[in-house]
Amino acid sequence: MLLGEHRGAVAGPRTPLLRPNRYFRAQDGKPPLARAAAVVAVVTIAVAAGMAVLLDQFAAALDTPVTVDNPAYPGDAFCEDGTFEQTPSGCDEPETVERNLGAMVAEELSWLPMASLVLVPLWWLWHTVVLYGSGKIAGGSGNLAATATVAGWGMAPSLLRLVVVLGFVVTQLQSVAVPADPENAVAVLQSAIAGVELIGLAAVLIVGVWAGAIRAYGLADAHEIPVPTAATVVAALTLVGFVFELG
Repeated sequence: MLLGEHRGAVAGPRTPLLRPNRYFRAQDGKPPLARAAAVVAVVTIAVAAGMAVLLDQFAAALDTPVTVDNPAYPGDAFCEDGTFEQTPSGCDEPETVERNLGAMVAEELSWLPMASLVLVPLWWLWHTVVLYGSGKIAGGSGNLAATATVAGWGMAPSLLRLVVVLGFVVTQLQSVAVPADPENAVAVLQSAIAGVELIGLAAVLIVGVWAGAIRAYGLADAHEIPVPTAATVVAALTLVGFVFELG
């Protein structure tokens, strides 16, 4: 359990999610990397699964037929050109076919869940490098493994954001009646999830503070620097992240 705590006075909390100061202090500068890696694995799978669910829900909500060019039809330039001795293959196919708009969108974005399996661990690596470099600049003496552990645990609160945003979008998609006209259908869906930006921003702020506390105490312990110094470093990095989120 990520939120579980060991009540013993010696071992301290099992995770830094509720009392990061006590957790990292109890680890004596050597927090177990394997647990943080497991957290990153959970976050990675959750993000990939969330993407898959989101695409499935959009496909189900956008159940609208559209007329598109038939990929099996080679085109008028080939089929109506008399220079060919034999009619090119596929010219007997219809020029257009009817497809499901939702299925087309899901198919076009089907790479996202698989990409998440790579991008989330790379995000962990990026956080590790940035925190490690920042700790060194602040005069710290920590190693890369301890910093990676701090960065890994700092990703755990993002699960809250995922659950909140995904839950809101899925609830809205399942409650809306989408018209048959493609343009109106898209407009209705956009209107239905219009509040997701505000919900997402609120979640970002909460997660930022929560993750910031974990990273600040972890960085202070891993690099043996004062907590206020580590908090300043983490706050600056978090602020940069917020700027990118708003951008």
